[in-house]
Amino acid sequence: MIKESTHWYDREGQPRYTLVGKNGKERSTTLRDAREHGFVPSVTSILGVAAKPGLENWKIDQALLSALTLPRLAGESLDDFMKRAKQDAKEQAINAAQRGTEIHAYVESGFSQGIISKAYNAVNNVLVDITGLEDGWVAEDSFCHPSGYGGKIDLYHEDGWVVDFKTKDNLEGKDPAKLVYDEHAMQLSAYAQGLEFDSPKRISIFIDRDNSEIVLAHVWDDESHIRHLAMFNCLLMFWQLSKNYNSGEIL
Repeated sequence: MIKESTHWYDREGQPRYTLVGKNGKERSTTLRDAREHGFVPSVTSILGVAAKPGLENWKIDQALLSALTLPRLAGESLDDFMKRAKQDAKEQAINAAQRGTEIHAYVESGFSQGIISKAYNAVNNVLVDITGLEDGWVAEDSFCHPSGYGGKIDLYHEDGWVVDFKTKDNLEGKDPAKLVYDEHAMQLSAYAQGLEFDSPKRISIFIDRDNSEIVLAHVWDDESHIRHLAMFNCLLMFWQLSKNYNSGEIL
């Protein structure tokens, strides 16, 4: 299994998450490899340098749930119990990520291959209601921007719409405006810049992990795009300076 790491893209926008090492085995691409080949980091890797209060709070909640629900074994030391609780919380996060990947695949295959699923139908219905567009969507397309970053976009339309999917628990009855963070908008604005959309229309889609027919959407206001794009570009500069690697200079 490939260890999760920074995602990289080549100058043509193709993913270069892994390389074959000298031993003939596949391994994760490293910063050293990127320097050698001129690869650029992904949008999500750039966003990783900023604090994520929502995600951190969720991790804390998982740790507390594990500590409260796991039975203490007879004779188990506090240190051993804490290690077991941490591992249980980590497994919950892994399961959530795997479920999110599965739902993303269902939705992507609906738009790219016409494979119908409950998740795809629910997302498509929401998008039609918001945009009025029933076709022309492009799913899982990747790019490389001259400033030195790349990415793979969940969904976009040449009319200027850029869409990103997130999976969450217990969405029924929730207000989508209370689920979003600046990070979500920064990601969409970075993708829009990669697509050369000057005035993008950005949508954050939330899909319930347990019931993928529950889908909520938040449409970001047009005015905030400039602010969110500036925030992302500042993080990009910070990432490049902290790594002492500006691949944008060689594009």
